[in-house]
Amino acid sequence: MTAARNDHALSEVIGFILLLVVIITAFSIYLTYSVPAQGRENEILHMNEVRDQFVTYKIGVDALWTNSQVGTAMSTSFNLGTQGTATQGSFSFIPILNPVPSGGTLALNQRQEVLTVQSRGLLKDGKVITNQTPAPGSIPFNATPQQFFVNISDTTPSDYSSGKRSVLVQQGQNWSVNVTVNPRTTYYNYTTSGFVYHDDYRWTGTDITIDVYKNGVMILQDYTVYKNIQPRSSVPNYTVNLLDDAYGLNKYLKDQQYPMTVTFSRYGTLVSGYGIVSITDEYDHMVTDPPLALGALEYSASNNYWIPQTYYYQNGGVFLQQDNSTYKLPPTITFSYDNRTGIISVKIIELPFQQTNAINLGGNSPAQVRTHVTGIQSLPYSQTYNNTKWINLSVTSNDSRAVAVWYRYFTDAINITAGVPDTYYQKGLSGGQAYLKVNGADSTDTQYDVHVEGLRANLSATVQGG
Repeated sequence: MTAARNDHALSEVIGFILLLVVIITAFSIYLTYSVPAQGRENEILHMNEVRDQFVTYKIGVDALWTNSQVGTAMSTSFNLGTQGTATQGSFSFIPILNPVPSGGTLALNQRQEVLTVQSRGLLKDGKVITNQTPAPGSIPFNATPQQFFVNISDTTPSDYSSGKRSVLVQQGQNWSVNVTVNPRTTYYNYTTSGFVYHDDYRWTGTDITIDVYKNGVMILQDYTVYKNIQPRSSVPNYTVNLLDDAYGLNKYLKDQQYPMTVTFSRYGTLVSGYGIVSITDEYDHMVTDPPLALGALEYSASNNYWIPQTYYYQNGGVFLQQDNSTYKLPPTITFSYDNRTGIISVKIIELPFQQTNAINLGGNSPAQVRTHVTGIQSLPYSQTYNNTKWINLSVTSNDSRAVAVWYRYFTDAINITAGVPDTYYQKGLSGGQAYLKVNGADSTDTQYDVHVEGLRANLSATVQGG
């Protein structure tokens, strides 16, 4: 009997041990497979959330500069970690059975990417060139004129009743404007001995009119600019603005090839005329802009169960960096191609962060980023449509992955998106630099076959923990 009782007690102990082994095995399997799976799922969901937050941030910044909201602050929230942002498993009341929450770091201006722009073409440098040329004479136009006036005066200003006389302004056979002093006369009849005569007239007034030709076709004839002009004591007496939209020459001149020579010719001995041309564009500059530190807002995840990832916003683009880098949203340097004219358009929007705004905030709590535009300025390229012979864009960095993704973007944007022929540009990736040189159809770099425009909106940002 005693042996039987001992055997029964021993079997209970063994049974308990076996049950404990089953429980431990189950917990081990759960900890080995389920917890990492939950942690991985939480971190994937969190990184998707971070991606969406960067997309929202990009849209907000774009809204600021496109609407010229200088000084208006925008606030964006970023969750730095998975704690409290993801659903836990069925054993969430037991801490050891929960995935370890991951954290991350939100940093501002910790990256070293630098954009450099070099070009040769027509630039606005604020300098005004004024030419006065008595008719006959000529003026070289190296860019689209910002002001274009013809002044008309009579050598005998007391008498505007003399015959027609004019100043002709023209550029070869492409276009011409004839500014005319045009006396108006009325013929009248008189009767003598029953006969009616028609050979007498009376001067009724004098107008200044213009005729406009484009490519040999008259588009405006005898358009009255001044009616019933009167003598004046000083010269110039009357000024005609040839860039008035009513004459149809303003937009036409913007689309012309430059440089060009404009000639003035005088018809009639009683008129003197001269042109005043103001141009705020200098001709044929070789310019290297100072290297521009772009800065970035970036989030680096300290994932425990998934691959480390970094999202960052830079110059209008949203980038993802892990083993290599890719762009989720493209930066704001874009290209287009007109296969009719062969002109390549390059639009550069520079969105640099103020470099004094630098911070590195870690943890797994929410963080707030406040951003505003401190100033917006146009880049100094001429308004002439084809204003550039060539332009070179380059990005340098101590991060080879960042350089590689910029190179990939340049390649995609100019070739796949814009459809620019391969022979119209050169690209390269070497060391810490990616570059794209756009030459256009003219490989000798002597023709203006590239159109460049753009602006710079300076960003200032602060980061605060939640």
